[in-house]
Amino acid sequence: MPIRKTRMRTPLENPDLRSNLSDLQLQSLRVIAALVGTVGSLWLFWVTFPPTGGPNPPFIAWIGGLVLVLSLCLSYALKDRSLRLASAALVCGMVLAIEFAGLTYRSTLAAYLFTVPVILASVLLSQQAFFVVAVVAIGLTLPTNPMGLQMASLGAIVSPIVVIALVAMASWLSAHNLHTALAWVWHGYESARRNELIARERQSELKSALKALDEATHRLERTNYMLTLARNEAEEARRLKQQFAQTISHELRTPLNLIVGFTELMTQSPEHYEAPLPPAYMRDLSIVYRNACHLRSLIDDVLDLARIEAAQMSLMPEDVDPGVLVEEAVNTARSLAEVRGLQLHMMIEPALPHLCVDPTRIRQVLFNVLSNAVRFTEHGGISIAVRRQADSMVFSVTDTGVGLAPESIERVFEEFQQADGSTRRRHSGAGLGLAISKRFVELHGGRIWAESQLGQGSTFSFSLPIGRPQGVVASGQRPEEGGRADMEKGSDQSVVLAVTPSPSAAGLLTRYLHGCRTTVAADLEQARLMAQQVIPQVVLIDQACQGLNHLALGQLARDWDLPRTPFVICPLPGEELMRERLAVNGYLAKPVSRQGLWDALRPFGEGVDKLLVIDDDRDFALLLARMLDSPVRRYQVITAYNGHDGLEMMRRHRPDLVLLDLVLPDMHGLQVLECIG
Repeated sequence: MPIRKTRMRTPLENPDLRSNLSDLQLQSLRVIAALVGTVGSLWLFWVTFPPTGGPNPPFIAWIGGLVLVLSLCLSYALKDRSLRLASAALVCGMVLAIEFAGLTYRSTLAAYLFTVPVILASVLLSQQAFFVVAVVAIGLTLPTNPMGLQMASLGAIVSPIVVIALVAMASWLSAHNLHTALAWVWHGYESARRNELIARERQSELKSALKALDEATHRLERTNYMLTLARNEAEEARRLKQQFAQTISHELRTPLNLIVGFTELMTQSPEHYEAPLPPAYMRDLSIVYRNACHLRSLIDDVLDLARIEAAQMSLMPEDVDPGVLVEEAVNTARSLAEVRGLQLHMMIEPALPHLCVDPTRIRQVLFNVLSNAVRFTEHGGISIAVRRQADSMVFSVTDTGVGLAPESIERVFEEFQQADGSTRRRHSGAGLGLAISKRFVELHGGRIWAESQLGQGSTFSFSLPIGRPQGVVASGQRPEEGGRADMEKGSDQSVVLAVTPSPSAAGLLTRYLHGCRTTVAADLEQARLMAQQVIPQVVLIDQACQGLNHLALGQLARDWDLPRTPFVICPLPGEELMRERLAVNGYLAKPVSRQGLWDALRPFGEGVDKLLVIDDDRDFALLLARMLDSPVRRYQVITAYNGHDGLEMMRRHRPDLVLLDLVLPDMHGLQVLECIG
């Protein structure tokens, strides 16, 4: 820290510095007093001792020694009361003693002794007192010359004065430098002390900050730990909810499929029951069939929600025309609108670009929004519009129904939510259609919203990105992690392009390939077009694809301009692969519809008359028997309810075709196949 020069000229203004200087002067006073006492004692001894002082020394010879001793005693008495007075008494005593010594011995050399009190005054007294002592000492040099003698030389008079003046000047400079150095040291000490205090404060602040940081770190670690526990609990709850939904849905679907199957036979093929059914009976069965179908669709919705939350919803994007999607959805919902006397209007903007979406899911979204509009519209009509807006395609469905209150708009996209309790009682539906639609739209990187006024109708709209397949969220990714944020980060995510003609194989791939985005193509040409857009990290090709083997993969990679992308060809688990691995002629997955069963039997032609059904579910076996009992083509159906009975029936009746359930109570279906083979 710099010290100002003006400050150095008055170094004793600081009270602390004056106190320290007083301590130094007190120590010096003690030393000087000891010397003065010694000199005074020796002087008195010299005067009184006969060999040196003579028998009768003059009285004035005693005065010098006595003055020294008395000044010493006075200084000792005053040192605790006033250091200045004690120092002044000692210096004045020395000056008087030297003066008496000059008068006693009549020697010019005594004048040089005045330099001693001058030097001591520079140490013990202030500057003003020092200058007074110096002037007095110079003034007393003249009387010390022998007045009774002849006028001495000028040099003998001036020489002591010059010596005293020079000594006074040197003493003043020394004292001044001492005070200045002391001031410098003191200011350095003060600066160091201030810096020390600042350092202590900073150290204290740093310790407080470190302590607060440690506490914050501890709280953060605890919060992270609690968040981890909460996330694990949420994941476990989600898993249990999904497992519960799937288990309950499966348990409900098994008997419900039987109800739907039997009621479908009763309502659509009453000729199976020999006598015609009464009209009232048919109407009741139609109601049962319609509600059973509705319940099955509700269970399918619950399963879809569970799969979406588990990131296991399979999406198979294709290059589709949005106008065709709208027309297909409108044709499906037209019968619902006509029953209620509503008009359907389509407004499709011309020359719309194609979309890369999963047509099944988007068609389901359109149908859900249309059916929701039909359900809540009593009079008027419903219009559906498609238009392009920047890089998005916007679909809008407007109705003239009851409308929504502002506070109900956000809730309509939640699970099991409708406008209010009264609306739920007046209109059918469980509140899952819009929730599933929202999830499907988000899976494609879009968004859905509603605009409505109570009593004036509603408009439900959703947008989908154009030409950006990277926005499609695939298996292993949460819907809330997808959307447009995923479109911006799609290049950082691994993409697997799968080529398979089997829908079940496509579903398995998108469901169980986690940590990547799976895009499925039905054939090689469609895969080539998609590879130009998504740039896959690996291409997985089903062995069931015709006209391709491992030798042609290199040429395929060059044709697709993917020389560094690995191409893998392998059998994928689909219907064709299951048929080949089981060495059977066909493969059906439950639930089995009447049309699906007849489609599976059609390739066998007229050579099949006797069928054996091996299934532990007696009701399902009966349903299959009823489905196969048709006036157009009648089959002889034999049933068995376990593997051993089935083998016995085969040996006894020799059926033309066997419908075998792979899960049997006594033995596995594969064991039955081995026994048949």
